[in-house]
Amino acid sequence: MEPDVEELLRVDDDGQPAYSPEDFMAGTIVVRNENHGYWNTNIMETYPNPFFIKMTKKIWAQKPNFMFICECWGGFLFEHRQIIMAISAVIPRLYKLPITISSLFGKRLHKDGRIEDCAKENIIAIKKWHTETRKFLPEGTILLQSSTSHQLPYPAHLYGRGTWAAIDILYFMPDIPITFMGEIDGEVYNIGQQSIF
Repeated sequence: MEPDVEELLRVDDDGQPAYSPEDFMAGTIVVRNENHGYWNTNIMETYPNPFFIKMTKKIWAQKPNFMFICECWGGFLFEHRQIIMAISAVIPRLYKLPITISSLFGKRLHKDGRIEDCAKENIIAIKKWHTETRKFLPEGTILLQSSTSHQLPYPAHLYGRGTWAAIDILYFMPDIPITFMGEIDGEVYNIGQQSIF
């Protein structure tokens, strides 16, 4: 979290500050910011996330077989989050594969599920994706690869006749594949004017 400086500096109707200097120094009012604190340091790619380490140690003291899975979208400022997750005792769940495969079909897939037409990439995009994903990972890292997500369309909608080839890519990769209910049956849903998958 990041201190909400605008709110902390707010002045009430009587002309007095709404918050004390102690509130300002302690950062008692915060806003969500995914690139603040630990995520905004120079050591984040070499030092585990202290919050994840504390959380996992506390839970493992009670439940030693408990597994932590952390969603890891990637993208601008999030390029190598899977490395940080892996060294911080959580299993990264990645979503970049369907975005990469979509580019082979001439579709640009956004995180919110929007699809745009684009120039078709060649198969080198898969090799580049695989190399980038595994670069700098600690030995023995477990990764979960998703074929889609709750925001993204099912592969049957994205790839058409290429769906089974896309699923083959997912299953032949060294990572653990994740599919959604109905997806492997080739189900695709279009309801009303908006597409809901």
